[in-house]
Amino acid sequence: MRVLHVIPYMHPSAGGPPVVVENFVREIIKHGHLSEIISSPLFCKGDQGILLERLNELAPTTFVSPSRIFTPLPGATQRQVSETIRVSDIVHLHTLWHPINVVVRKECARHRRPYVLMPHGMLDPYSLTVKRWRKALYLWALERSNILAAQRIIYTTAEEARLAQTECGTLPRGIIIPLGGDAPYEKSEELALRFLERFPKARDRRQLLFLGRLHFKKGLDRILRILPAIGQMFPDVLLTIVGDGSAEFELNLKNSIKAEGLQDWVLMTGRLEGAEKWGAYASAELFLLPSRQENFAITVAEAMQMAVPVVISNRVNTWPYVQDAGAGLVVDEERIEAELEGNILFLLRDCRMGRLMATRGREYARIHLTWAGAASLLLDCYNEVLHPGRPLGLKA
Repeated sequence: MRVLHVIPYMHPSAGGPPVVVENFVREIIKHGHLSEIISSPLFCKGDQGILLERLNELAPTTFVSPSRIFTPLPGATQRQVSETIRVSDIVHLHTLWHPINVVVRKECARHRRPYVLMPHGMLDPYSLTVKRWRKALYLWALERSNILAAQRIIYTTAEEARLAQTECGTLPRGIIIPLGGDAPYEKSEELALRFLERFPKARDRRQLLFLGRLHFKKGLDRILRILPAIGQMFPDVLLTIVGDGSAEFELNLKNSIKAEGLQDWVLMTGRLEGAEKWGAYASAELFLLPSRQENFAITVAEAMQMAVPVVISNRVNTWPYVQDAGAGLVVDEERIEAELEGNILFLLRDCRMGRLMATRGREYARIHLTWAGAASLLLDCYNEVLHPGRPLGLKA
């Protein structure tokens, strides 16, 4: 089977979708299938060549010219996409609101190639309110046709599917594929030691970890508001913020931390990768994600794999997995201002409960939230589309 992944951006700073594509490609290759990626240099800041070189080590990758939301792709780009679709068996389209989706729909129809669509939470009511009128117009004019022509809509949680169907009404058949958060094989103690060697401020501190893209919707402001009260109860607490965002958001965040006098209680590391990222998990006592909206949140699965109890809002669509596993505490969005502080303090006081949640989360994630498991479900989806009626155990 030859699979083509089409995604507008593959830069790590763009959040979860590039991580999903890389892991899907990596796992599907293990099953003996070919993969190819078409993307663009969106979000790159002079590192386009380095990114493209790294991706080509994984699978053949082509960057096409980026385009604005209402601007058609150049003719040469369309021809390039068309030829790659022609030689593929199935196309996997990621995210919405980009002109390349229109090209994919038309070229798949022309070459009689099916495609599946993974919206990555972009049909969530919260997401649709961002640039509401622009998206509403684009949805009516172009994107709805792209959505309806998909053979399957791939969701990552039942909550994502429910919200999309509530917001959009009739949609193509959906399938739920939980994503992974595979932890490294290295010992947690060694990973933690390497992290603490680079960031000595975290030594002998009870770390509350936030890891992800820095953005208003992630709820960092909510953590900062309650941090002084937590710090009064536990002076050795430290909020470790791992990630990056827009220059404006990062500047405002740093100014807020300074204005509130929180410098001693906050460590900002920037975006970390590899062993350093895993070391942040390994040295943390709690993982926090009180988001206003979050689709799957791979970081939640990663924290569970690393045996870190989590405290999240019920606007993080993975909350049922956390609840089923007993891997942490889920705070209702309507009561988050009142309950977030209490939940964090509860787990800081009750270390035994924290250890129990950590163990439960790791056991659950290693069974239900792995990239190998996600890829297996994805291949079943591809085969069902390509060979209707064939038993799923028979691969193409």
